[in-house]
Amino acid sequence: MSDMTAFQGRMNQMPATLLSLLDLQPPSRIPPKIEGIPKNLQSKHIIFAIFDNFGLLECTYYQPKFLIGKSEAILMLDTANPYTGHVLREIVRGNPDADFNLLNYISEHGRKVTLIARPDDIKDVDVKVETKPSDSDNRTYIETVKILNRADFIWIHFLDFENLYKQYSFRPPKEITQKLILRTDSWLKVLHKQATPGTLMAILGTHGREEAPKIEYEGKYADWKRASLPICILIKK
Repeated sequence: MSDMTAFQGRMNQMPATLLSLLDLQPPSRIPPKIEGIPKNLQSKHIIFAIFDNFGLLECTYYQPKFLIGKSEAILMLDTANPYTGHVLREIVRGNPDADFNLLNYISEHGRKVTLIARPDDIKDVDVKVETKPSDSDNRTYIETVKILNRADFIWIHFLDFENLYKQYSFRPPKEITQKLILRTDSWLKVLHKQATPGTLMAILGTHGREEAPKIEYEGKYADWKRASLPICILIKK
């Protein structure tokens, strides 16, 4: 983690940040992009993967080899509510009063967009782009492999982490959690290997669960010890 370039921002800056990484001009009606991200991370193709219950502490604790080894930048994201529904709305809407939808905006600017997610997600984000409903993370992964390199922006959402924590009353055995993280890390590695050169992967974790009392954040991040800071890891092929 120490070798990554880190940037601090807010979750509602992610729409403008993703647009800038696609080399599209964000509209002024949404919060501005996170500053300082190197221009060499811009790409015409982005795989945007979200998974729940994976934050800064999970990344440092479980050390997924692909994510750690290939990461070029990490965005540490402040948000008033790190839980999934709110995070999805912040990423799609940016500003709830702006009449803006990230996926529709990308599509309206001539880029092909595909959303692979559970039906409830698709309903919540209210998009006019290609959607592929999925009933499991395994199905999400398979559908992503099928359409890889056929879309400019692919949005995928893994939910097995959330289901795992619910199954074990939010205290799953660490070996099971690690196995799940390593499986997903392996999937991301395959997607990276098969992606067109120049593709950017942006892997966003919403809220974490791990407590790490020995890790001390400064200033406004001090409150994130228990919830684990949401992050977005950037990997350019």
